[in-house]
Order: sequence, then structure tokens, then C-alpha cells
Amino acid sequence: MKAVNLITLSLIAAGLTAPVFAQQTQAEKDDFYLGARLGVFSADDDRVAVDNNQLFFVDDGFKTFTSGIEAGYMMTEAWEARIYYDYMEADLVGGGDAYGDSYGVDALYHFNDSVYAGLGVNNTEIGEVTDVAARATVGHRSFINDNLAWRIEGGVQRGWEEDYTEMFANIGLQWFFGGRDASPEPRPRPEPQKAAPAPEPKPEPKPVDSDGDGVIDANDKCANTPKDYSVDEDGCILYENETITEELLVEFDLNSSKIRDNAYDDIEEMAEFMKEHPQLDITIHGHTDSTGEADYNQWLSEKRAQSVATALVNRYGIEKSRVKSKGHGESQPKVRENSAADRQANRRIEATLKVVNRVPKERK
Repeated sequence: MKAVNLITLSLIAAGLTAPVFAQQTQAEKDDFYLGARLGVFSADDDRVAVDNNQLFFVDDGFKTFTSGIEAGYMMTEAWEARIYYDYMEADLVGGGDAYGDSYGVDALYHFNDSVYAGLGVNNTEIGEVTDVAARATVGHRSFINDNLAWRIEGGVQRGWEEDYTEMFANIGLQWFFGGRDASPEPRPRPEPQKAAPAPEPKPEPKPVDSDGDGVIDANDKCANTPKDYSVDEDGCILYENETITEELLVEFDLNSSKIRDNAYDDIEEMAEFMKEHPQLDITIHGHTDSTGEADYNQWLSEKRAQSVATALVNRYGIEKSRVKSKGHGESQPKVRENSAADRQANRRIEATLKVVNRVPKERK
């Protein structure tokens, strides 16, 4: 990835440092070009990726790097068709990387010799999770000489499978093939011709939708889908990501690491959650109030965390390798201590687990 980005960046830098006094020109009908591109991608904060058979959230913001190639054809002096392919490298929340690619096709309209905008269809896959999206693009292109142009563009895409909303920005170099008109005076761009009105269609038989999912039987590839679920254009159930959070909070008596009898139900509930999701590991965080010496409180917080970790292993059968404990002493109070109740709230252990499941998307 880094090598590809370095090569692409070198190509773009070489083009941008070409003679700046080259004659101005514009794209012409039937022009064809090949290009290199380099950019960044801002993933949706709900996008997930698979790494070692586990789901992780992809880091949002412009933290995913892309590099690739593109090809375009000027159908007229105003309309352009383009295809592209990008290789992607994304950061995962909690550490690690995920890889994937993005490819698609755009229809671009040039308002003048520099500014253009367009719509397209895109397929983006990061860490084995794919979303097909509609993409809107706006950009600027300038020619360096008769055949070489640079461009910069950005935009947004909206998926209709995972409902991800994501942004992108990139720069690129384009090499145009064929004869070029290097006239300093730009030629006027013709106005788009209005298409002749289409004849009115003949009435067709009313379509049938037997399962009531909104997709007629002739196009329905998944018959008898439940009416409560959303479906795609083929009549098949759409799925979405659902995040489940399990939290554990156990309070302790003063100067004690003994688990109260009424706390075992909560510990057992956490153990059952870990058995349902064997890919998850847990860290128990122990805390104290501010009474006592700091060294003593550090030791007591570690004892409290270890007592709950031991209960998960010995009492409820969780593998020892999946359970860790850590003490924080009095350094992380839950509440500001102004009373005995406040000090009680700070004498505790805490642990949190999250898991992402794919569930059918309900119809709204």
C-alpha cells in the first residue's frame, strides 16, 4: 500500500511541477484518457470490518488512504463517462488495519473548461464488509500541456445496503490520447440538446406482489419474506448492524475486597454474556474511595478486581485466559466525594463488553 501510494504521489508531483506556462486547452469530444489518483476516505462511524473473524469499527474521519487508477471518455464536450478502481487501507478502532477496494462508474457534466460535477454508482469493501452506494462528485480540472491535466475532487456517497454515509477527496493526473487542440482561445461549449419527448407508453397489466414486500412477483427472488422486514430491489431481506453492550458494576464495603452476596447475580449475567460471545475478553477495573494511603488504595483496588475475575473463572467457568484485572486505586473516582454515599459509589469494580450482531432491518 505504501509503495503504491508513493508511486502515485510521485506521478502526481511530477505532473504538477511541469512548466506552468503551457498553453491552456480543454477536453474535446471523443477524447480518451488514463489517470492515476491518490486520496483519503472518511468512513461512516457505524462502518465495521472483519479482522480474524471478529467485527471491529472502522476509524471514522479522513483516516482511510486510497490509491488507484481511472479511465475516462468524453462523449461530448460537456458529458464524460469515467470508471475507476482504488485500493484502500483503513485504521480499526482499538488498533489494527483493514484492507479493501473501491470501484465504480461516474457520469460527469462539465459546466465550463474547469468545473464539473456528476453522479455515479460505487462498490466499497473494507475488511470483507461491502456497501453499494450512490456517489455525488464535484471537481476541478486544469491542463498542464496539450495532453496532461491535473484534477482535484471530493464528494459524498450514500449506501443502500448498509446505509453508510461517507465522504472522499482525491487528486489525480490524467493523460489524454489523440490529437489535441492547443488554441489559446477556448472554444464555446455547445448547450446540451433537449431530448425529444418519449411517446406515452401503453397501459400494462397491474403487477402482482403476493408477499406484500413492495417487490412485484416478476422481480422477487425471495418469495414469502415477512412483511415486518425491509427488503432490497430483489425482494430479499436487508440486514443492519446492532451493537449490544453488557456492563458490570460491583460495589464493596470499606477496606474490603469480599464480593457481597447480592452482587453474584450481576457477575453471573456477565459470565453468561461471555459464554454467548466466546470471541470477547474482559478486563475488570478496580477502584477505591479517597480514604487511606494511596499505596494501600492501589493494592486494595487490585484485590477487588482480582476477586471478581476469580469468581468469573472459578464460579462460572470462564477461561482464565479471557479474564484480566487491573487496579486504579483512588485515581478514577466515579463521583466527587462529599458524603459517605459518594465514597460508597467509588468503592467498586467496573467492566464493559460490546458486540456487533447483524440482524434483519425492520420496515419503518
